[in-house]
Amino acid sequence: MKFFKKKSLQKNLSISNDNNKKSTVISERVLRNVLKKCPDIQFSSTTYIHHQITYIYCSGLVNTEILYNTVPQSIDHFFFVHKGEITEEQIRNYLHIPTLDVIDNLEVAITDIFAGKLLIDFGINGKLFTIDISERPQRKPEETATEATVKGPRDNFIEDINVNISLIRKRLRTSSLAFEQTTIGKRSQTKVAILYMDDIANMNVLKEIKNRLSTIDIDGLVTTQQLEETFNNTPYAVFPRHQYTGKPDFAVQTLLNGRFVILIDGVTIALITPINFFLLLKGSEDKEVSYIFSSFQRLIRISGLFLSAILPGIWVSLTSFHQDQLPLSLLATVVESRKGVPLPLSIEVILMLLLFELFKEAGLRLPMSIGQILSVVGGLIIGDAAISAGLASPVTVVVIALSTLSTFNLNDQSLIGTLSLTRLFIILFSSLFGFFGMFTAIFVICAYIGRINTFGVSYLEGISLLNISDFIKTIIKIPSTKYTKRPKALELNDITRTGEENENKKKS
Repeated sequence: MKFFKKKSLQKNLSISNDNNKKSTVISERVLRNVLKKCPDIQFSSTTYIHHQITYIYCSGLVNTEILYNTVPQSIDHFFFVHKGEITEEQIRNYLHIPTLDVIDNLEVAITDIFAGKLLIDFGINGKLFTIDISERPQRKPEETATEATVKGPRDNFIEDINVNISLIRKRLRTSSLAFEQTTIGKRSQTKVAILYMDDIANMNVLKEIKNRLSTIDIDGLVTTQQLEETFNNTPYAVFPRHQYTGKPDFAVQTLLNGRFVILIDGVTIALITPINFFLLLKGSEDKEVSYIFSSFQRLIRISGLFLSAILPGIWVSLTSFHQDQLPLSLLATVVESRKGVPLPLSIEVILMLLLFELFKEAGLRLPMSIGQILSVVGGLIIGDAAISAGLASPVTVVVIALSTLSTFNLNDQSLIGTLSLTRLFIILFSSLFGFFGMFTAIFVICAYIGRINTFGVSYLEGISLLNISDFIKTIIKIPSTKYTKRPKALELNDITRTGEENENKKKS
């Protein structure tokens, strides 16, 4: 009971502090007091013809050329023309700076300072003027290390949301591309943008996305995972329910399909929703190659998906429970290779899987050159040592290596992580009940996947309704000339990809 009273008291104090910030008369003195522990906030006073004004800004977040040259020249000219007492109306009308605005709220003033804006105190009681001269530290769009590019564009999203929106805007030169922006995070004040095609996307989905964003109440939003957990119906989601990409060209492809792209300021990837499971198997490079080769690649990914998930389970089931299903020559090889191995096969398989996962994590965390050497050389040395020491059989090492390598055919990193857990789940059931356990585990996983939907779109959309046309489009890539309709499951305003219907809509 005391805990709830304490929590209620803290909440009331927080609300009281917010109200105090909003009701406090804004001035240089108040800002100096509030920001006294922020040495990067500069208060610079100067005098123009008997008028003292103060510049307030955050060093490192402003354009110094504009700060030291453009703004002083404009203000100097303003005071040269208006030598008497100045008013807010005169400043608004005659100080010719495009981004000039006026504020009277302390909380807004603090947010503007840390957004890179220049605050100017002209001595007008309770009023400060802001000018956007922000120049935040950022890097240029460059090729990402997580999504390989062979033929496609090599620019990628960076940590600045405005640049990321521009990378999409330059590819879609149409007024149909719309975006809505909000701020999330009491302390971080993180900008979040929802991009969509206004004449294509389902507005009911947009409404639901905005409703879920409005329910987020956190101190700071710094990752897409925080956002995804809010979008999920359950916090215990195993399979990824949204897709990520760092490539603007792939984001544009999904926008033209009627999906939504969500950008977060300070994050280099975009979140795509709603999706189905098979969209996770597609990549931005698919449209850069012929439909025949792209279809072959897609089939390879699907094969890799199944091999990665069930190959160890099949091996455990065959060698532990169903030896009679193996050819005699293979059975003899297995028996011979397991001589001197003290561990049960299921423990041996799990041990090898964990060993491969350790090498994978080490390779990702270390610098690129060292990580590659560790993954290759370390895997060879320790794998050979494990066989020589009798901790694992050669056949088991080959099976686990093939299963692990199959996961790297996939594009989505979240799906790769999910497959590691799925593989262990199937191995556990296979080691207890053989093929019966393996198929039971697969059935449980399929039933779980079948229940998933993202904003009304089934996770198995494309194969769940047994529509031959949708099934073919899901499994293989058809020629672009035949691909004239957008996904029906998204319930879009415009399902055709040709321009004729769009022109008719504009004329009407």
